[in-house]
Amino acid sequence: MTILFIGFAAVQYNDPDPYIWVPIYLFPAVVSAIIFTGRKVSPLPILLASIAFFVGGFFQWPAHWEGVALKNGMKDINIEEGREALGLLICAVSLFIYWLYLTRFKVKMGEV
Repeated sequence: MTILFIGFAAVQYNDPDPYIWVPIYLFPAVVSAIIFTGRKVSPLPILLASIAFFVGGFFQWPAHWEGVALKNGMKDINIEEGREALGLLICAVSLFIYWLYLTRFKVKMGEV
């Protein structure tokens, strides 16, 4: 997931607002890297970030869904908002899975 999120951040170079989207994608990349290396991390900030990304995805959702494909170019703002909303939701789901891993899986492994 670290590599995936770094890739997401890298393709933001041609976005009109990369200063917003690069940090958004780098945050879950850093969290992924920290968890992958086995370092201790508090699950609460990860849960809060996941909730924030879910809320952001909800509010970023386009007024009219037109997909995310660029077959005929960027027709209107709905495609851009759809892509941004899906990106936020991917971040939210990933962070939620990390939270589950830290709170459920780690505890059960310690009990065994």
